[in-house]
Amino acid sequence: MAFSIAKNLAAVGFAVSVGMFASFGLQQAALQRLKVNGPIYEQIIYGKDLIADILPPPLFVVESYMLSHEANDFPDLIEGNLAKITTLKAAYEDRRVYWQTTRLPQALKDQLNTEVLAKGDVFWSVMENEVFPALSTKRTGSATDAIVILKTAFHAHQDAVEKLVVNSDTYLKGQEKNAASEIGTWTTAAAGAALASFLLLLAGLYFFRQRTILPIDGMKRYMSRLANGDFSAAVPYAERNDEIGHMAQAVVVFRTNSLERHESHLREAAAKKADVMRERQRAAERDAEEAERDAVIRSLTRALDELSHGNLGFRIDTPFASAYEPLRSTFNKSVDTLAVSIDAVSDATGTLRNSSDDIAQAMDALLQRNEQQAASIEETSAALTQITSAVGRSSSQSLEASGMMSATSHAALQCTGLMRDTINAMQKIEESSGQIGQIINVIDEIAFQTNLLALNAGVEAARAGEAGKGFAVVAQEVRELASRSANAAKEIKALISTSSQQVDSGVALVNRTGHALSDIETKLQRIGQIIEAAVKSSNDQSSAIVEINGSVHAMDKVTQRNSAMAAQTNAACKEMNEQVHALEGIVSQFSLPPMYLRSHRAA
Repeated sequence: MAFSIAKNLAAVGFAVSVGMFASFGLQQAALQRLKVNGPIYEQIIYGKDLIADILPPPLFVVESYMLSHEANDFPDLIEGNLAKITTLKAAYEDRRVYWQTTRLPQALKDQLNTEVLAKGDVFWSVMENEVFPALSTKRTGSATDAIVILKTAFHAHQDAVEKLVVNSDTYLKGQEKNAASEIGTWTTAAAGAALASFLLLLAGLYFFRQRTILPIDGMKRYMSRLANGDFSAAVPYAERNDEIGHMAQAVVVFRTNSLERHESHLREAAAKKADVMRERQRAAERDAEEAERDAVIRSLTRALDELSHGNLGFRIDTPFASAYEPLRSTFNKSVDTLAVSIDAVSDATGTLRNSSDDIAQAMDALLQRNEQQAASIEETSAALTQITSAVGRSSSQSLEASGMMSATSHAALQCTGLMRDTINAMQKIEESSGQIGQIINVIDEIAFQTNLLALNAGVEAARAGEAGKGFAVVAQEVRELASRSANAAKEIKALISTSSQQVDSGVALVNRTGHALSDIETKLQRIGQIIEAAVKSSNDQSSAIVEINGSVHAMDKVTQRNSAMAAQTNAACKEMNEQVHALEGIVSQFSLPPMYLRSHRAA
């Protein structure tokens, strides 16, 4: 269904309104998801909080403090813990540099520098100058005094960190409150802008309707009156200077031209009456000319009818009007020329018929001889093909047998090589079993020493009283693990001993198998030589028969082509003979005047 401009304009306004409100809705949805305390913001905060709960921050030295205590209690952990403390010190310095480059509020940055980092520097100074040298002696409890000093520095640093956390949390909550307030303000402003845009759109649509749609509708009604032939009313809106005015001015020109055309039609009606009189006079003259033309057409029609029946002796004797007399003369000359041509074609057709009959008889005899020769050669070729096929199959079978013997010999060689590799692998397994036994002995010794260390740790935990209960449980678990490791090492040692005995038996069996495969390899090589000689003889016979067969096939192809060419020539001669007889039939349809008849025609 066709829409008017007003309906199209309303549809566009509706579509723009829908798009505007949809855009506003999408903006609000995106704002709700991305705003502070929104779902995406909460997911980011959850991830950061989880990392903060699991990993100690680099600027809080609690992990370094714990590692120093652990190294003081367990000398075997001193090197690893000192390396970890050094890594934590590097991370501490990296975060110090990072926070100096951020846009953190100056109050929090000052508290970080003057409280947390300053007391952290004191902690690291004690760590490097007191704890590290004491732990370097690698004796249990060698850094106890330094640890006491480090404890004081750590707790001072911890108090500063806790104060900074409280102040940072207060600052964060204030920033979240300000962000929520700002989001509400921007949301209200966006809604107001969308409403103002919608009202502006409605006002524009109303103005466009008053200034454009209604004048166009008025012009449409006036144009309908002009189409119906009513030119009495003046053109509306012609005084406007916009596009509507230009359209009305064009309609004024159209109205003026229509009035002029109406007057012109009246003048043309008078001129047509005079033309009718002149046309009647010309019609009388045309009737006389048509009578002469009809007489000429009747004469030509009768002459062409005689010609269509093959009568070449008919001529037009009655003279025509001067304008048509060349037509009669040309027709009579054309019939004379055609009679001479038909007479010549008749003579040539008789001669061609006799020649084609002789050629057809000769080609029949040649075709019969070629067919007999082709049949004989084809039988010979078929017999040679069967012989060639039999010899080829025999040669192929010999080659296949030779290939199978070569593959069998190669497989035997591979098996011999595999036996050697198997023997070497079993010897290496035996050596590896010995090395594994040594490793199991080391594991057994480690389990014994671990059991002793766990026992000592349990004694020390018992001396510590309540503070060492947890460590006593750990020491007991370590003892049990050491005991299970010792038992597993004994079981593995017994299994390795059994495996070594079985490997020795396997090596002996593989050696005997290798000797048997060597004998088989020698016999297979002799059989392969015999089959290879038979294959060579069969190939020589096959090559000779293939050459003979190729020659016979070539003779067969040549004979077949000759026979096909003879058949084609015979068919062409017969077809030419038929065409000659058909041509004689066509020529016989023409009746020539007596002056063109020849004496040999009677025969």
